[in-house]
Amino acid sequence: MRCSKLVWILVCFLAVFSGTVRAGGDPPEFVLEWGSNGAGDGQFSGPHGIEVDDDGHVYVVDTGNNRVQKFTADGVFLMKWGSFGADPGEFNHPHGIGIGPMGNVYVSETGNNRVQKFTSQGEFLITWGSFGNGDGQFRHNHGLAVDGEGNVFVADRDQDRVQKFTSDGDFVMAWGTPGTGDGEFTDTNGVAADAEGNIFVGDSSPRIQKFTSDGVFIMSWGSAGTGDGEFDFPRGLSTDALGNVYVADRDDHRMQMFTGDGVFLTTWGSFGSGEGQFNLPYAIRAGGNDLVYVADSSNHRVQKFSFVGVPEPCEGDANGDGLVDPLDSGYVLARFGCPVGEGDPDCDTADMNGDGVVDPLDSGYVLARFGPCP
Repeated sequence: MRCSKLVWILVCFLAVFSGTVRAGGDPPEFVLEWGSNGAGDGQFSGPHGIEVDDDGHVYVVDTGNNRVQKFTADGVFLMKWGSFGADPGEFNHPHGIGIGPMGNVYVSETGNNRVQKFTSQGEFLITWGSFGNGDGQFRHNHGLAVDGEGNVFVADRDQDRVQKFTSDGDFVMAWGTPGTGDGEFTDTNGVAADAEGNIFVGDSSPRIQKFTSDGVFIMSWGSAGTGDGEFDFPRGLSTDALGNVYVADRDDHRMQMFTGDGVFLTTWGSFGSGEGQFNLPYAIRAGGNDLVYVADSSNHRVQKFSFVGVPEPCEGDANGDGLVDPLDSGYVLARFGCPVGEGDPDCDTADMNGDGVVDPLDSGYVLARFGPCP
């Protein structure tokens, strides 16, 4: 039985705001791999960064070869740029990579202590940064992320801080000091931004910390170990459209996946060179369409995974737990309890029984209309 358009809009809205995750916590399935050790097209020497653009093209930071390579989503080589050096367009040990809203590519470069900005075709645009501890200077900068506004966040590893810049490299702010307290870091490694502007930073404590885009501490999770939610050098971070956080747990040779609030969802991988195994994976990227790419550094390859066979959510499953039950009906009231007709379109939408208010009658309507499910 299909729901009305009005209710379906509400369900989709609720799913986004309640941090919907993929049902069951199942890990993704291996799809394919490409790459081998070397300097030819499609070969790698310790890839440390990976990114995916809106068209599904995959960009790989080929660290040992001091270049960036661009591929189709299935690993077909398209182009490359860069060579060893300090001139514009050259690299010295590039690490992190990010893509801005306009499709421009940013590369964090450790050896030259700078960030370079390119077009999606590898044409050099601008660069900023130098060695030092001042604003806009770096010491062993690692991960890089770009938010939806085009702001660039750089993990300034050896200075235990994150620096924020405009899309043209103008310094905005920095946060972090050495330590293990809230907002402190022990080497900043990976950094990622979600669609709501939250910034996630992995450090060698080891843990993940979550901040606002202005560096205000929100929460943290993780500790040393090999269990679920534990880490041994969380190097690469990524987020997906649902706000889930992916971590390349480098020295544990695995990937871990969490909600945006640090709730463990799933893990996959072990040490080795087989399908779905890793050897010091440095970076992970959720590429849309339920696809995930991993820069498997010491295996000199990229692996592609897919979340497949995931059932469609039950209509009316407001809290994303795979069921339509009293928890969903209560969620509607808790999220939208408000009077109708006072200028809040979300409140008006939640008035599912049309009596002019959002109250327990509406929350019960969800359960009566859609339950039980599945």
